[in-house]
Amino acid sequence: MGNPINLNKFNEGLNAFYGSRLIIVDRTISAFLQTLATEPEFMAIIADCARTTNFKQEYTHAIVNDENGLSFRLPTNKRHIIALVTGLLYQFDSNDISIIEFVRKFYPAEASHDSYLTFCDNILKPYGEAFRAVYMGEEQDGHASTTVADIPEKPFNDKAKEETDYWLTLALDNVVADNTFTDSHRSDASTMIKGLMYATELANPVLIKLCWVGLKYVLGSRKSTYRELKEVESILITYGVID
Repeated sequence: MGNPINLNKFNEGLNAFYGSRLIIVDRTISAFLQTLATEPEFMAIIADCARTTNFKQEYTHAIVNDENGLSFRLPTNKRHIIALVTGLLYQFDSNDISIIEFVRKFYPAEASHDSYLTFCDNILKPYGEAFRAVYMGEEQDGHASTTVADIPEKPFNDKAKEETDYWLTLALDNVVADNTFTDSHRSDASTMIKGLMYATELANPVLIKLCWVGLKYVLGSRKSTYRELKEVESILITYGVID
């Protein structure tokens, strides 16, 4: 069961969408993704959900064109919802998918803000409910299947993963040895480093990006890990995971 106090951060970040507007929501998306990336308990949930969910496959399945017209329908499994919507927000943030075009395409209305609010109600509200249920251990639909139907694309080859692991291992050693860290800060930094190593093992670009954002936030400009993070950043840029 998660910490209700930490969950307030999630709720505040999600509620901020309702106070935003479509033309400026990119700032809200970036802030929300940073909230996810900098809380180890949130990242643990996202990593677990992403482990058995293929974003591209879920995204394709969500697009339905029937007698009622074109629509975007979330899966019923809560963990699949978490993986899909987190991935969707990342795609919006990186401009791989335009949120303006997405909202207008799937939630047409005379007023742009009406379209946006419908998007919030149909995508973000169920996402919040699913995330809170999993975080608090209250999910009813069971755990996602441990079998991935379609192996995710791998932006990392073995050489890239080996190089990344090398620098992350050095960063972890430096965090442990740096006596300027508080116990809490050291624990958070270690968790984020291990999380990024796990993400590269899965070769999940959404998870890698989120872990990287969180790791940069937690370590900041610490001298003891500055070089290692710059090397990791260079690798991620080379393989197109970050810009």
